[in-house]
Amino acid sequence: MTDDFLNMLRLLQISDSSFPTGGFAFSNGLETLASESALATADDVERFLRDQLLTRWATFDRWFLGRALEADGKIPVLSELDWLCDAQNNVHSLSVASRRMGRAILSSHERIGMPQAGAYLAAMRDETALGHLPVAQGLVAAGLGLPRNIAEVSAVHQLIVGALSAAIRLGKLGALQAQVIHTALTPAIADLLDAPLPEVPHSFTPLADIAAMRHGDHATRLFAA
Repeated sequence: MTDDFLNMLRLLQISDSSFPTGGFAFSNGLETLASESALATADDVERFLRDQLLTRWATFDRWFLGRALEADGKIPVLSELDWLCDAQNNVHSLSVASRRMGRAILSSHERIGMPQAGAYLAAMRDETALGHLPVAQGLVAAGLGLPRNIAEVSAVHQLIVGALSAAIRLGKLGALQAQVIHTALTPAIADLLDAPLPEVPHSFTPLADIAAMRHGDHATRLFAA
């Protein structure tokens, strides 16, 4: 079995919607925007996702994932990245979501036999690490021996599928509309994955950030954030 074939099998496993990542509990601001009629159509959902891709994931999460992968399981390096990621997550609910999803991913991989995941969970219990999502994704990719491009494909796929699934559950999309949006975003995804990592992590998603801050003000909520 070639490395490429093995990497493809691992990619399919960790990117599958049935793999427990905890992402189903979060909408990243989509629910608030939908409830306030700021996100009412399929075009609105596509614009929201494009914004998340280009000015959040590509410039922030991708940087931390790449650096965590390069750390190759070294807990002090990963922990330093984790605390930096936390310091730059200035929306509390989104920071909590990132940590909860990171913990879920690490817990799943510990259960299926990845010692690096277990070691980092121990550091989190000791409060020397936090387990933010992109750091956890990079650690897992290193543990599986995945190259950066495969790790990035998995992470961005989980982002897109999670957001589209949230939009469907909120009644803003049908399943086929979601696939149309996914197809429309594919060229942009390919371009951003082909670009070099940014020199420093940064993001600018005020619409989603403010919506996430207001999420707790709504009496009826389907998602945790």
